[in-house]
Amino acid sequence: MKKVSLLTWFYRFASALILGGFAMLCQPFTHDLFVLGFPVLLAGVILFMVLDHVPDRQN
Repeated sequence: MKKVSLLTWFYRFASALILGGFAMLCQPFTHDLFVLGFPVLLAGVILFMVLDHVPDRQN
């Protein structure tokens, strides 16, 4: 079984935040989800940008 690094999990979490925020902005059902969509999207983008500047560990 392949061990997945913590950095990979954070990348997946950031990607999920971006996709979730985008979906929340595009949904037509409730205004509360729309209002929360941009902060969620922004948090995902910021996390992704921070992770891109973390150097990879060379084993």
